[in-house]
Amino acid sequence: MTPRSCWWSWLPCAAAAALFATCQNTRPGAEPAEASGTGAPGAALYHRHCAVCHGADGGGDTLVASLLVPRPTAFANGLFKLVGSKTGMPGEAELVAMLQRGMPGSTMMAFDWLPEADLVALAQHVRTLAVRGRATAIASTAAAVGRALTPSQAQQEAERQLQPGPAIELSLDAPADQATLAAGEALFTRHCANCHGQDGRGLPGSHEWPTDGTWLWPRDFTTGVLRGSPTVAELGKRIAAGMPGAHMPPTTLADAELRALAVYTAAMIPEAARSQHVQWRRTLRVGRLPALPADADTNGFAALEAVRLPLVPLRWRPDACQELWLQAAHDGATLLLRLSWEDGSADLEPRPERRFGDGVAVQFADALDPPLFVMGSDAAPVRIWRWRTFDPKGTAGQLDLLTPPHGGLDVPIGRRQPAATAELLTVAGLHSVGGATGSGVPLTANASWRDGRWTVTFRRPLRSDDDSFVPGQARLFALAVWDGSQDHDASSKAIGTWHVLDLQP
Repeated sequence: MTPRSCWWSWLPCAAAAALFATCQNTRPGAEPAEASGTGAPGAALYHRHCAVCHGADGGGDTLVASLLVPRPTAFANGLFKLVGSKTGMPGEAELVAMLQRGMPGSTMMAFDWLPEADLVALAQHVRTLAVRGRATAIASTAAAVGRALTPSQAQQEAERQLQPGPAIELSLDAPADQATLAAGEALFTRHCANCHGQDGRGLPGSHEWPTDGTWLWPRDFTTGVLRGSPTVAELGKRIAAGMPGAHMPPTTLADAELRALAVYTAAMIPEAARSQHVQWRRTLRVGRLPALPADADTNGFAALEAVRLPLVPLRWRPDACQELWLQAAHDGATLLLRLSWEDGSADLEPRPERRFGDGVAVQFADALDPPLFVMGSDAAPVRIWRWRTFDPKGTAGQLDLLTPPHGGLDVPIGRRQPAATAELLTVAGLHSVGGATGSGVPLTANASWRDGRWTVTFRRPLRSDDDSFVPGQARLFALAVWDGSQDHDASSKAIGTWHVLDLQP
């Protein structure tokens, strides 16, 4: 089936599942999910939130995983990126911390909105998958060499190998004084600069290093895009234990050296950048105004609070759009959303080498408990507001004329450049993607590009027959941004996690 009018219409239907968030969310403050599926709570939670990317068996070989860079961790391999024991294995507390914070630099969102009991259950099931995968590998190896090994013995050996060892303890009493920093700098030069660069920004060209898709180039500490927490204690754990799932080896140091190196590394990370890339869920309270500002009312929009929402590209690159600013208001009849993001060029026309333009979309869940795939279901459809500089479907034939060896014709720009479009769509699951149509609710979008920024202002009536925004009732929403000069196919967009839109009465 070929998508036609859905807002991710340039992507095969099954692949579109990766569009907004690779892991799904439940309502804020939800109760533990024992009743949401059969079996242990952790298995039900994993199936709902994680299997779409990491695979039902933890193998990380899903269609969605193939669209993401870096690829989601294959838990069945037993190699984790954030560990804190001398055996290179994470404990339960570390797995819970990973779930709470997510994994900046990838599409792994933060699950801080889940109850503690759910996070613990998820962590336990992830470890179960790792043990199961290791046991399968052990049994296969034994069979290949003709060694007799029962399933129970393979399971016991896997449990032993994946058992966390003694935790790496790092005292926090190391001050960031000049002597400590000088010692840390010398250690950084000796152990870290070959990959991370002397200034902590990474080596030039390191992003071109070959990778199997599970890891990325060495981190630029100054950007704050770090997989784990930037505290001295957590940095010390990563230095000492390494990052087995990211090809970073452990470093053996004396306690005083480890403290000094962790302190120096932490000092490279600007305070303002330490959590700005974490995909936490935000709650936006939308105030009611006597009248909404007109599109040209600069002072009126200046009075509205602008909220920063972080984004992450599905295929990671340092120059991708990493944040969007959102302003919102209503007047009791109309909802206004104003979105602004950096984009170095306004991609207004299709070209043979650039078939996708710039664009932005907002997706709303009807319920506060979205289904497994973000495209909704028959029982819980999703609503999408989309704006883009041009519709690639309307230019496909013309681009064929412009692309050698079939063409190369000089077609006037005005004849191959459709007007920018704003659409409001209703999608009720993967099966409905190809036939998604407008909802009939009027949606307007005013867009402008200036000084390297797009600003798009959406307006829509609060009420309609099948989709109303009711003040006092919260709704979940998520965002996606396309950069036509960089995103050469629909699966390389930048996305954000679910957030809460709370319209004030």
